[in-house]
Amino acid sequence: MSRNPHIFTNYDGVIADILAQVQTQAGETRDLREKCREHSERITALERKVASGNVSGGAPSVQVSGDSSSGSENPDVTRRVTNLENRTADHEVLLVESNRSIEEARRDMGNVKRQLDTNQESVRRQERRIESIEHTLALRNVTLADLEEYVRQQEFSSYDGQLLWKVSDYARRRNDAVTGQQVSFYSPCFYTSRYGYKMCVRLYLNGDGIGRGTHISIFFVVMRGHYDALLRWPFRQKVTFMLLDQDNVEHVIDAFRPSPSSSSFQRPRRETNIASGCPMFCSLAELNNHAYVRDDTLFLKIIVDTSDL
Repeated sequence: MSRNPHIFTNYDGVIADILAQVQTQAGETRDLREKCREHSERITALERKVASGNVSGGAPSVQVSGDSSSGSENPDVTRRVTNLENRTADHEVLLVESNRSIEEARRDMGNVKRQLDTNQESVRRQERRIESIEHTLALRNVTLADLEEYVRQQEFSSYDGQLLWKVSDYARRRNDAVTGQQVSFYSPCFYTSRYGYKMCVRLYLNGDGIGRGTHISIFFVVMRGHYDALLRWPFRQKVTFMLLDQDNVEHVIDAFRPSPSSSSFQRPRRETNIASGCPMFCSLAELNNHAYVRDDTLFLKIIVDTSDL
């Protein structure tokens, strides 16, 4: 779900325009009020002047010319006062209209703010929904990965105590082991029977321990299984390792029988026990003497004796 960053920008612009209009109207209102005040002062002054002229006209006159001048000025003053009153009334009307415009602008701004708050809340709801969907997808991906791993294990697993392991990309894996990028890797798991011991093999293509740098090392790993409670412990079955000559001339074979006192063969309390096996299984120099590696692939066979199970 995409988010539109222009939503808030548009509303900010609208709010800014409304605020500018409100400020303009407020300035005009102040100007009108100032003009009304000035006009009121002028009207007051003129009324005082008119009143003063009337008082002067009511007193005994000494000069006739003074009476005639006062009489001629009164209509002009009255007309000016009337004009000022009319202009003041017009300004008052404009002031009322400005106040009304300001109130409308404030209402519009309030509506825009409410709409903006509503949109922000909607965006937050959508974000929460996206987070929930992403979390659900992550859980489903984990479940899918587990299912894929289960299917892969089922594809390569055997239930007769034997594992034929095809190791591809030998050159790359060997180089990873030499450089330390990945010194070892595990085989698929296999079983002595459908409800028997669960096992796998750990392989070091550049050796481990006393075989490091000179030999291929291979180790047997007892894994925790679903039916361990029904099995006999410690694990006692003979284990045989074979590096197959692809010309079937001379296989490399080594075998061992587990020590009952070793922790490697007790009932697993974690996913895997400590690996145990042959650190000097096959000399690296020996690989070139036979067809142990061909087409960048080698084959290992592991046999667990199940005759007494």
